Amino acid sequence: MKLFTTLGLAFALSSAMAGEEYGGINFHSSVPQDQVNALKADINYLYQTPVSTIDAEFQAMTGLPAVDGAHMHNWLINRSKHIIGESFQLTEENIAYWIFHRFPKTPLPDAFKAVNEDEDEGVVTVMSNIGSALYLLGKKQDVLLGLKLDGDKVYAKSTRAGILQVGKGLFLERFRINKGDLLAPANTVSRLGTLFHEARHSDGNSEHTGFVHDECPTGHAYEGHAACEKSSNGSYSLGAVAEKQLLLNCSSCSEKEKSAISAGIADAFSRIVDPKQSAQKAELEKQIKAYEDVLAVYDTLINLSTPEKKKAYEAEKKKIEQNIEELKLMLADLEKQPTVALPLDPAPEGKYDEISIKKSVKLIEKSLKK
Repeated sequence: MKLFTTLGLAFALSSAMAGEEYGGINFHSSVPQDQVNALKADINYLYQTPVSTIDAEFQAMTGLPAVDGAHMHNWLINRSKHIIGESFQLTEENIAYWIFHRFPKTPLPDAFKAVNEDEDEGVVTVMSNIGSALYLLGKKQDVLLGLKLDGDKVYAKSTRAGILQVGKGLFLERFRINKGDLLAPANTVSRLGTLFHEARHSDGNSEHTGFVHDECPTGHAYEGHAACEKSSNGSYSLGAVAEKQLLLNCSSCSEKEKSAISAGIADAFSRIVDPKQSAQKAELEKQIKAYEDVLAVYDTLINLSTPEKKKAYEAEKKKIEQNIEELKLMLADLEKQPTVALPLDPAPEGKYDEISIKKSVKLIEKSLKK
């Protein structure tokens, strides 16, 4: 199987220590204790921070009946059940598989089928939804895949397996909003945005199972990287509106911190691309490039021609230059148009157990009393 290269993951050996459960999330023994403590504090912040202002876009995108700590926590743990550390190694020793499993007869996402098996150079991974990747890969190979986590086998029977992996960037100091305090509310808001982003990868069905990222189009700031999305409710969108919601109620965030978080939100929204618009833009750029290549030929002909032919070539060159200017104006108008992306059905694919709001409240309240 091409499991290891397809997922594009770099792991080290996990430790033999016992894991820890907190608020409905199982922290694998490979997650360092300081990171566990920080993420536990983040969960507490999400559950306990009073909500005085509600972002309508966040409520609509999550489908929450109420925007409060209990419901946001419930939404998150239904999609994020296990967190493994950056040091966890994906080897045959800790991969579980079962061949007698029936997957839904639905197509795989095009973005997943075309995934590049090589590492994306220059990209620092903040977090990954391993459960969704295992589900899609298992479906592709018709083998139910899972992981052996601290003595238990967790199978990815659905994108809702909820296995997230901490990446190098999640706790990297240069990515923090507040450099000095790991547990500062601004850093918590940022990390929770990442958790909501990854949680969205636990949603979706058929051709958009897992809300797999799309490659950014030509001319985009992240051109060539799988760091964009063609829907209006994908992981970048969800993570951004989650941070907006949390930022609206962050009374202890400084103006400087709010500005930094807002810049990250704007960056996330810039990754939403309109497929039709991108295709039109690519075609215009292709035509411009073709005309520019012809211009280069005419420049050569003019330099080598007799005065009579030179005059004729210059006239043709002028027509081509006019065509290029018209195409560039069309391209500029296209780039000014707002991105039109449609929402996709977030209902998850596969078999999973839904955690009720009553149960999730009991889980977090029990953890808070420890």
